[in-house]
Amino acid sequence: MSAVNSFDRNFDAPRFLAYRGQDGGKTKYCVLKITDRGITEIRTAVEGELCCGDIFRGRVEKYNANIDASFVDIGSGEFLFLKGRYKPGEELTVEVTALAFGSKLARCRADSANISDEIRERSAHCVKGVRLFSAGDIITRSAAEAAVTEGAKWLSEDRELYELAKTAVPSENIQLYEDKDLPLKAMYGLTTKLGKVLGSRVPLPSGGELVISETEAMCVVDVNTAKLIKGKDKEETFLKVNLEAASELALQLQARSIAGIIMVDFINMKNKDSETILISELKKELKAIYPPARLEDITKLGIAEISRQRVRGSIRTEAAFLNNTILA
Repeated sequence: MSAVNSFDRNFDAPRFLAYRGQDGGKTKYCVLKITDRGITEIRTAVEGELCCGDIFRGRVEKYNANIDASFVDIGSGEFLFLKGRYKPGEELTVEVTALAFGSKLARCRADSANISDEIRERSAHCVKGVRLFSAGDIITRSAAEAAVTEGAKWLSEDRELYELAKTAVPSENIQLYEDKDLPLKAMYGLTTKLGKVLGSRVPLPSGGELVISETEAMCVVDVNTAKLIKGKDKEETFLKVNLEAASELALQLQARSIAGIIMVDFINMKNKDSETILISELKKELKAIYPPARLEDITKLGIAEISRQRVRGSIRTEAAFLNNTILA
């Protein structure tokens, strides 16, 4: 029987919940990272497919002077976009930094600090296409993170995943969850938590809400009071809701893997001091997530323009898999 009980609903350290399922005929793994604020990260990986952090031995196929970029062949018909000029035919050890999105190729870099001397030495004896390091093993990587985080737990109802994680990371923080009367999805309220990450409306503590609309080109977020606010404390209430929105926005960007251009329409405030407080708090919240986001500007209409590096596609594309694998 699992050591986890119903009192584990209230926790300070993160919980890592591991699953696997089928997606398009392929085995896909999923790890949810949960804190007392809800789902803060969703990691998915298809067995054997490209993943951010993978390190390959590749060969430069061509250089395009118009965009000052080279294209690196890593075998199996896959090419990576590498900024800068490299000689065609040159062999490189590269790290994948961003996955393919739309018509854009996956990106890589050749001067990554993550490429150790040992990997570089080994790569010198490898041919094009050899994967020297796999970051796609999210099961053991998440287990390793749980093992070194005080109070954290890594949990799965899948015995094979548990055995895989426990063998790789022999820690008491790695546990098999076996309570058939209270499955993980009920223990941690995953129906509600996933709905919050996958839905368009996110409630705020004071009664306001975020309305999130994602498109191919950008993400638009509207901050609503959700009800008419009257009285002399209206400005103070607007600031409170906006500060809650700034904090929740950062969490949602990370949990949903939203990147690129993000436009946020906060509640208009007349007090300049209130606006200064909001901007300061927003910058702090955006800097704390990974990859961090940056406030670029506040337009004349009061719209916050935010940018964030894209390393993978939005989690909205995983909705069917997450619902079928975790909630079914």
